[in-house]
Amino acid sequence: MSTASEARSIGAQPTSRSLSQAVAAFLSNPVVYGAFIPTITLLNAVVGILLPALMTPRVFGEYSLASTLFQYGLIFDCGTGQLADRWIPAALARHEYGEAERLGQNLLWLRFYIAFAVFSLAAVALSVLASNGSLPFSLPVGILSALAGTLYMASLGPGFIYRARSARRNYAFAIGTLSLGLVIARPAGMLAGGLVGSFLALAVWYLVFVCFFHWRMPARAAFRPAPRTAVMLTLRGMPFFATSFVWAFYVTANRWFASRLMEPQPFGHFAFSANIYSLLIGAVGGLSAFYYPKVVGQIASEPAYALSGRLLRDFIRLTLGVGLIMAGGIALAPFLISIIYPSYIGSVASARVLLTAVPAMVLVSWILPISLSAGRRPWVDGVILYPAASLILYVAIRLLSPRFGDVGTAAASIASALPLLMALLAQLMHARIVRLPAALLIFATAGAVTGALCALIWMIQRVHL
Repeated sequence: MSTASEARSIGAQPTSRSLSQAVAAFLSNPVVYGAFIPTITLLNAVVGILLPALMTPRVFGEYSLASTLFQYGLIFDCGTGQLADRWIPAALARHEYGEAERLGQNLLWLRFYIAFAVFSLAAVALSVLASNGSLPFSLPVGILSALAGTLYMASLGPGFIYRARSARRNYAFAIGTLSLGLVIARPAGMLAGGLVGSFLALAVWYLVFVCFFHWRMPARAAFRPAPRTAVMLTLRGMPFFATSFVWAFYVTANRWFASRLMEPQPFGHFAFSANIYSLLIGAVGGLSAFYYPKVVGQIASEPAYALSGRLLRDFIRLTLGVGLIMAGGIALAPFLISIIYPSYIGSVASARVLLTAVPAMVLVSWILPISLSAGRRPWVDGVILYPAASLILYVAIRLLSPRFGDVGTAAASIASALPLLMALLAQLMHARIVRLPAALLIFATAGAVTGALCALIWMIQRVHL
């Protein structure tokens, strides 16, 4: 696709030429498209935080588990997004525009195949679990959640091509428009029809934008990959996908592990805290999409360790900034929860503890795409590091939850986050991206911020004794 056609890909064919020019001028304003994604991300976080007020704790517990199927479907692209990030910029740098076009088209087709296969398998698995009485939510809720997630994944294909081509304006508006589904369709559906209505509205939203974005960037039949090519592309992307999927599971695993140990009502309170935790990590972690592509490109073109100092400064600022925000959240948690969610006041203690793990987890979420795209062993993250962190989380929850309840369950996230951060920094050192002193300072900062937040909780509790 030519640069000119990219520049017209969002809002390029309105009904009149004057309107087209006005819309193009508006969307081309750097302030507008630069603020679009952060604004939508903030609105998404606000809606996600307010959504529990529409449900009782028990129903919210079901929603928190069902919504993970949406999240898993969203990222179940078998690594095609990361393949685009690796291959298309390299082809463009070599001025191989035809090859970049072929790669992008192959990946668009492959995402369609994957979406169909994943949803089919999910529907069968959910039906089997429902027949055995093993689903913690209704079968229609589960199927609609999985459908919405896989449709979202399919509609993301053009957006990832824009990102790989550094068409930042097009990427921003494609991703932002899709994210609006969570801001508009999700609460509207919840108000109209409860859990079923919420996931049905999401599925309809993403079906519409699958059609729209692939009309703007069609997957052309001439580029449809042969079965052998599709299998090879899938295998090439699996190490990257494994890491992304296990990461998504890891961020939400505390609620799955806890659901087996807690009664529905107390689990609903913990799920509320876990929802805030994952929303914060996702919101701040999602902003790394505007950071890491440029960093990865510079790592590829610069000598070893050239960006070590920059990453040290950026990651320390990120950790301290997130830490300050979490400190405010810890201090204001009882007031905010009592005002906005009076029925969730029992979640204050677990919410505070989970907030202490957010700075380290945000840092992990920013390191993840750099390790995947520029690291020498991307498969290690997915096959070893994140499964190991999930195992640590599981063991910690099993040990702490029976003794300390939801607070112990929340503390397990701290016990697994810091070892994971240490392991990822070791990956960056192995790839000759970050020097040992920088890695130690980054880890020490994360540890110190985590410790300071824990101390803040202790001091607040002492004052109120």
